[in-house]
Amino acid sequence: MSGLLKLRRRGDGAIPIVGFALSFFGLVMILSSSQIMAADQFDNAYHFFTKQLIAWFLGVGAFLFLLRVPLDTLFDNRIRLYWITVATLLLVFVPVIGPRIAGVHRWIDLGFFQFQPAEMAKLFMIIFFSGFFATRSAFMDEPKKVLFPFIVLLGLVAGLVMLEPDLGTTFIIVLTSMVIFFAARANIIQYIALCLAGIVLLAGLIFSADYRAERFGAFLGKVTNTADNLDEAYHNHQALIAVGSGGLWGVGFGQGTSKYAYLPQAHTDSIFAVIAEELGFIRTSLILLAYLFLSWRGFSIARRANSRFVQLIAVGISTMFVGQALVNVAGMLSVLPLTGVPLPFISYGGSSLIISLASLGLLTNISRETVEN
Repeated sequence: MSGLLKLRRRGDGAIPIVGFALSFFGLVMILSSSQIMAADQFDNAYHFFTKQLIAWFLGVGAFLFLLRVPLDTLFDNRIRLYWITVATLLLVFVPVIGPRIAGVHRWIDLGFFQFQPAEMAKLFMIIFFSGFFATRSAFMDEPKKVLFPFIVLLGLVAGLVMLEPDLGTTFIIVLTSMVIFFAARANIIQYIALCLAGIVLLAGLIFSADYRAERFGAFLGKVTNTADNLDEAYHNHQALIAVGSGGLWGVGFGQGTSKYAYLPQAHTDSIFAVIAEELGFIRTSLILLAYLFLSWRGFSIARRANSRFVQLIAVGISTMFVGQALVNVAGMLSVLPLTGVPLPFISYGGSSLIISLASLGLLTNISRETVEN
């Protein structure tokens, strides 16, 4: 890998500007949407905002580190990153280290901070599989050298995340890995067969747990207008009410009512509905355009890349940003079932914010390692 990359003098400055603007906006919206809940639960209206602000500073550190790290170093350590991912995903099941919260194992308790390894897995798997396919570009038609190892390596990480359980994060990890596989010029017959098998497996996972089956049933009920009175459709209903109440220009910043005990998880997974209610369709569309802009710039960087490794990382990060945003928004609009996938840079969640900013730093770093046009 050493010597394969050509350093440009300047990176893409628009990428960090847009990403940090989204993160600042997220801090403001978390402050607005969480004060009542924080005051009620912790006697401190700024509880969630303070924790997110701490995570933001940690994320800035991660951004600066990956902005400057030599990409050769990431390539050389790609296998170590994979096994670090596996090890940390296993640690969430160790008592004391991995506390069980709300019936799930998703965090490692660091004392001052609870970190979610599944969020880290999103980025580390992008780096790992980018290197995996970059070193196997001459063997893409050979299942024993590419397809079968890919299934096993992805299956191990995805399986551990599912055991937490966390279907939404599993979906994002699989989605980004599959897009990287496709961008690496996968054998199309093998790829289609793998996609079909994945759809069957996804259906099985949905109906393997009652709460996931109820969410899916609520989604189908909304689509067919048969779930209007079902308790499991409550979240879908409240999200649509919030979005619809915003109209074109919104009810005004801070004036929304959905966040006051009506909309579940208003400052986390459902924050888009709060934004749509308060800012309206026109201004909320700017948020969606920001994600599309990041994705477009990322794919443009991939197109100009002068190494397969760099190209695939850019594809993976771009897919992760826009994929998470679309899945989150689609859930709020009942276009897809609710998955619990956070809105990048904006939703409350320290681990998600840190990894989003770290990914932003890496994408900016990569923008300096491309061929000049």
